[in-house]
Parts: sequence; C-alpha cells; structure tokens
Amino acid sequence: MRRRKQSGQAMVLVAVALLALIGSAALVLLAGSVEWQKDQLQTLADSAALDSALQVSTSCTAAGASTIITEADTFLATQRTRTGALSIGAGTCATPYHGTDTFTGGLSADYYYPYHAHEQQVEVLLTLSLPISFGGVEGKTSTTVTRYAVAEAMPASMPAVAATTLTCTGGQVNVAGDIAVQNAITLSGSCALYAHQRLNSGAYSSLGNTSVYADGQSWLVAGGSCVAGASAGSSNAICSDGYELSGHVTPACGGGTSYLSAGDAAINGNPCGAGVGPQPVAPLSSVLPPDPNTDPSAIATLQGTGGSACSAGTVYSNIVAGGVTWGTGQAPAPVKDASGFWHFKPSCYGYLNLAAVAGGAVGVETGAEAAKAKNPTLTLPAASTAGDLLVATLKGDPTTTAFTAPAGWVQAVAIDQGTAGRVEIWYYPNNPGAITAVTFTTRVIAVGQLTEWSGMATVSPLDQTGSFATATTSTSATISTAAATAEAGELVITDNGFKLGPRQTYAPEAAWSSLANDANNGFGSEFRTDLPAAVASETVSATAATTWSLSVATFKIASVGAVLDPGFYYFNGFGFAGGGGICLNGGELLARDVTIEFVNQAGFSSGSCLAGASTVCAVTTCRFGSDPASGKVDTNYSWFAAPCSQDPSASPDASCLGGSSWCPSGDRSCWNLLLYAPSSATGQIAIKGTSAEHWLLGSIFWPGTVTDTVNGTSTIAGAVDCGTLSISAGGGARTAIGSDYGISTATVEARLVE
Repeated sequence: MRRRKQSGQAMVLVAVALLALIGSAALVLLAGSVEWQKDQLQTLADSAALDSALQVSTSCTAAGASTIITEADTFLATQRTRTGALSIGAGTCATPYHGTDTFTGGLSADYYYPYHAHEQQVEVLLTLSLPISFGGVEGKTSTTVTRYAVAEAMPASMPAVAATTLTCTGGQVNVAGDIAVQNAITLSGSCALYAHQRLNSGAYSSLGNTSVYADGQSWLVAGGSCVAGASAGSSNAICSDGYELSGHVTPACGGGTSYLSAGDAAINGNPCGAGVGPQPVAPLSSVLPPDPNTDPSAIATLQGTGGSACSAGTVYSNIVAGGVTWGTGQAPAPVKDASGFWHFKPSCYGYLNLAAVAGGAVGVETGAEAAKAKNPTLTLPAASTAGDLLVATLKGDPTTTAFTAPAGWVQAVAIDQGTAGRVEIWYYPNNPGAITAVTFTTRVIAVGQLTEWSGMATVSPLDQTGSFATATTSTSATISTAAATAEAGELVITDNGFKLGPRQTYAPEAAWSSLANDANNGFGSEFRTDLPAAVASETVSATAATTWSLSVATFKIASVGAVLDPGFYYFNGFGFAGGGGICLNGGELLARDVTIEFVNQAGFSSGSCLAGASTVCAVTTCRFGSDPASGKVDTNYSWFAAPCSQDPSASPDASCLGGSSWCPSGDRSCWNLLLYAPSSATGQIAIKGTSAEHWLLGSIFWPGTVTDTVNGTSTIAGAVDCGTLSISAGGGARTAIGSDYGISTATVEARLVE
C-alpha cells in the first residue's frame, strides 16, 4: 500500500514538474517569438518611414501630408494584407496630421506628419498584438509589441553651408539652414554669421544648427551680440536659432548665441543638456555628386560635339558673333533675340567673356568746343565706333529758326530765350562709324560740342526731354525732364544757355559732370549716368543774375545681356591665359534650367577671366541672374536656375521647367545642381564688388575657393558645399544662402533619425 501511495505521489510530482517545464518552455518560446517579432516590426517601421520620407516636398501642406501618409500606408500594404481602410484625421503643420490603418495578424499602424513640427520628418508607429498559447497558465492571453521609426527627407540632411574653412569678413550674413564647418570659423569686420531656422506654416524644414569639427570654436567676439530672429543688428558673433556644437576631441556647446528661437529649442535636442554628454562633431564628407559629364541626360543636350561628352584637355576655336569674340568652344555662335539678349547653347567651352554686353552708358570720347561761328563744325578726337550714340549740344544767339543737321541726326529738344540764346540737343543713334565731324546749319553765331557714348540703345534711344526759358534774371535755375525716366542709369545730358559779363562764372550742380563750361559764350553742358528711374533735374547757378535758356535729354542704355539656354554646360578654361570659365566683366548673364561643370582652372567670376577675378565688378548691371521684380529683364529667365521643380514663390518667372526639363526628376547629376567642379579643379568662384549681384537658384559643389560679396538683393537659393568660403554682406542683405528650393540632395539620403 505504501508503494502505491508513493507511486501516486510521484505521479503528482511529475505532473507538477511537467506543467512547470511546459510553462517555462512556453515562456521561452514566447520570449523568443516576441523578440523576433520586434525585429521584424522595427524593420517594417523603418522601411515605411524611409519610403514615405521620399515624398516630402519643399513645404508642409494638407495635400502633402495626405501624400506622405498614404505612401507609408501603401508601402505597408505591400508587406501585410490590409484589413481596414486608411483614415487621416484633421491636423496642422504644427500639430501633426494623423493617419491610421489595420492589417492582418493583429497589426495596426499610426502615421504622424510632420513629426515634432519638423516638415522634413515623418513618424510610423506600428503595434502588433500577439496571442499567447499558454496564456491560461500565466493569466494572460495576448501581448503587445510596439515599434516606431522617424525618417527625415533628403533636403534636411543637407546643410545650407558646408565648408572646410569659412571666413566671414563683414556685415550680417544670413544663412537659411544649418552651417557645418571643418576648421574654426573666422570672423572679422564686425561680421555676424547667423544660421536661421526655416519655418513655414508652423513646421520647420531646418532648425538652423551650427557645428564645427575643430575644438574650441569661439562663438562671440568681445563686444559682439546677436539679435534673435532678425536679419540685421547682430555683430561680432556666430548666431544660431538652433544649437551650436564644436569639437571632435572635446565637444562643447555655444552659450547665449545658440537657441535664439524658443520654438526651435522646444523640439531641437540640446547636445549639451543636463545629463547629456556632448557628441563629437563628425568630419565633413568629401563626397561629390556624380560627374554630369558622364550622365547620358546631360551629354544629350550638348551641341556641336557629335553626341560625345566634353574633354578636359581640348583647345576650342573662337566663338564669334556680331563682330565680338565671346570665347572658345564647340557651340554654335550665339543668336541675339528681339529684346537684345544673346542666347548661348549647351556645349563644351573653354571660356565665355561677357564684357561685350556690359551695361551702362560709357563716355567714349568728348570733342573740343567748336569755335564761335555761323554753321559751326563739331569734331571728335578720333573716328567714331559703329553702333555708338553721338550727341551734339549747341548754343547760339537768340533765334526762332531751328538749327538743321545732316542726314542721320535727330533733334531731341530745343528752346530759345531772347537774351540767353537758343540751345538745342541732337543725337545720332547707332552711328555707322568713322564719323569725325559734323556741321550744323545755325544761321546765327553758335558754339557746340560733340560726344560719343557706348552701351546705349541702338533703336529709339531717346527717352525723356525737358526745356525751360525765363526772361526773369536770377542766379540759379532748374531744368527737369517732363516725366520720369524709364530706367535707372540712363544717360542724362543738359545744354544750358545764359548771359554773363566778364569775370562772372557759371557752375553746374554738384554730382553732375561737366562737358562744357564757357561763361564767355554763355554755354554750359553736363551729364550723369547714375540717376534712378525718376524725373531727372539739375539746378545750375551763376555768380550774377542772368536770364536762362535750359534743355535736357535722356537716352536709354542698351537692354542687353546673355542667356544660357536649357542644358548642360562644360568649361575647361582653355583659350584664356590664367583662368577662363565664365566671367562677366560688367555684363549680365541669365540662365534657365542649366547645370554647369568647371574643370582645370576654369572659374565663375563676376569680374575678369583671370584666376580669382582680380578685377571686381564695378558697374550697376554686373549680375548673374536678375531681380524678378526689376521689370527690366526677360522675365522668362530672371533667375540663374538649375533644373528644379519649383521656383521660389517670390519669382514670377519660369526658370524651372519641372516636368519638361531635360534633367529627369531626381537625377543626382543635374537635379537642383547648378555649379559643379570635380575634386581636381583649381578654379575659383569669385563674386566680388559691392555692385556684383546674383540670384542663383540651385546648389553649388566646389572643392576650391568661393568668394561671395552679398549685397541687398543677392542670394543663393540652394546650398553651398566648398573648400574655402569667404563671405560678406552689405547693408540690407537678405538671405545669403539657403532656402526650401534648389537644395541638391546628390550627396545625401533619406535617413532614420529615431
């Protein structure tokens, strides 16, 4: 009986042990299954987030949020069978749009865009309910596994400025986006370098962080300060709406110059916050975009090459059109359109020199005042150049009979006053050349002067005139045009008659340049070429009271420039000693839907074609691209633009061709890529001079030196990645670099940030 009792006890113990063993095994199996499910779920969340991040555009909108969330849900539906339907709740860019859906196997999905008010980030949250087969033993019948992923779109991975060495030499340089520099940033000339956040509709596309790989960056110079959020007023400081972090060996953060935006600080993790060890700053990448000269899409646009790519070692023939040698290359000669712009075609070039389309009136030569006589002959020191404007100013004794001139001459304005005399202004537009003298029929004693001007309109150059005569004597008088001039910088010439005695003098208004000042014959003439588009007037004076006979005429400058038509352009620098590439030399160059590559010593200059552009731009029309609001330019080509999908909202033109571009959307060899140079290139970008202007839409990858003088209207609406950047800003400067448009993502990917 005892043996049976013991045997029964043993069976009970065995049963208990088996139950315990089975329970333990179940727990082990469950734990292993859960870990496996976690891994699978994380992979699924990562993939869905990355896929949807590729749909992020340049701004946060309800339609954009729907596209991004739908993309994530569609991706999940390729991996799991959908059991529900995607639902997207109302939201804003500051408080995210929320999408939900369900799938087989107990999987539910939540999508949030934007994530933490960052318009370049999207979150995918996956929840999986797992049954527990032995749940009765443990008191549970299911368990829940949750995993999430946050992905960031490619533009957010690209800093607005990336440079090995950065020097800011004056003014407040405003950067829309992050700044990343290898060596310590140098400030001089009271410069303030400000990394601004990019905030649209309540969401951020960039947080405006500044990172420096070198240790020990000084963020503030003695006496320096930052004016939070402002585009002016900061000085002697590096300022950031986001964080500031320097150092790879000994990381350290900025102080009062960082987190200048409270909203930014609320969502932007502090790398030096309490309990956080500063992370070392990563070195800058040296990766460049793919070479456009190896891209079939780019090569297909080249003209004159027979379908071949360009060569870095070829010496090209001269390109001649309109009697001007423009440079060297394989391209067909440029053609001038009806508005006066010369159009160049995509091809292989050595260099292009745009001096021939330098704008502004330039005095070529001034003749001596003709001797007092009837029917005076006015002369020039040398024969005139064909195409230039000739202007004659004459003053004769009082007469109501108008003067006459040979064929080709046109009277601009005339006025007679009984004692001050008769004055007339004549002009010869687009003169045929080789003119050295002209005789006017006056029938009264007269004097006069002949001048020659380049850079003037060749057809209908006369714009405004004005005349004034008074028999009331006074020591001063004012002559004005009847209406405002059509544009700034017109040639304005006055022709003034008066009657003075011995030892009495005549004086023009300050800032006017004198052409003739003959008190004995009562003849004065002045000019200006720097007036704004407005009524032009001059007040002249004398040391004794006199009657006056005054006239004024204004002449339009040539509305000319050059345009790079859509396609790929390649410059190897050959054909010009010491540099080459693209050099304005006072000209104006527009571009639409272009990617430009520079090799060897070829550069991109607002001045001369010499390496580094030793000659700076010194005229008002020296510009790459044109202000879309100016009304002067061909508005189809106002921005100097890379292939891109959308122009900045302030631009009324069509510089970006989008779906009709020669560059396929997303092609890393050309999409949003404006200027490119391989690592072996030695040329420079040199935009120098306070009057140099540029409106560049697209990104720049340049391994060498970039010098950028930013005035009140210049900007690079994209990103700059270069070796050495020297930058300064004049008064009233807007964003120097960075925007939500034109950012090339050729060297980055959509990435997981959480």
